[in-house]
Amino acid sequence: MVRSDRFFFALFSLFRFSLSVGLLERPLVVGLFWGIFTGDYTTSLYIAIFFELFWLDLIPVGTFIPPHLTAATFSALALTTYFGLEHPAQIMGIIFASMPLAWLGTRVEGLLREQERGSYNKLLNWARNPETSDGPSVLVRRSLIRTFVASGVTFYIAILILKFCFQGLFSLYPGLLSAIDITWAHLWIAATLGGLMALRVKRAYAVLGVGIALYAFFLLLGPLLAWQL
Repeated sequence: MVRSDRFFFALFSLFRFSLSVGLLERPLVVGLFWGIFTGDYTTSLYIAIFFELFWLDLIPVGTFIPPHLTAATFSALALTTYFGLEHPAQIMGIIFASMPLAWLGTRVEGLLREQERGSYNKLLNWARNPETSDGPSVLVRRSLIRTFVASGVTFYIAILILKFCFQGLFSLYPGLLSAIDITWAHLWIAATLGGLMALRVKRAYAVLGVGIALYAFFLLLGPLLAWQL
């Protein structure tokens, strides 16, 4: 499972910039395809909904490279399927551990863009001497292959590291996180912070901060009163 998913990740990573095919790069679409591939639609779409909500605020504008949603989503989906997890609390650990891959994917894309600068000079040489230089089709094909290979290899190494880490944790602590009373609704509510951040309204941030503070206060107040009584 871990080996086969690197092909799907490398393929979907091309949808970000190399192949413009609309929303196929979004977590919801990735989760749907993973559900078709594995047959587990429910868990796949639940994970995809979390990532879709969490990064709702970050969009590719100008030179900004957004987090690589495909990397984090595929990592969470692949590891969840590999370990056969169903409890939201255990999957929560997988989701949080997969989030750094979104940053890693962005770094890889930045390095690939730096390498593509040389293609501009090659394109100018081709325009001046079409018979002695590589044409646009060759440059585009090389760029696609480079992106596909770099994305696949980087993702494969990263997910293997996460796989071995979780194997060790689950073998040492079989009930890790499963005792936490958490549902998908809790995770989705936490993920909606991404949509709130997209409002760009300071008053909304203030209301959020006050709400979190009050919730934490009453959450601690209950056990304190019970202890005194």
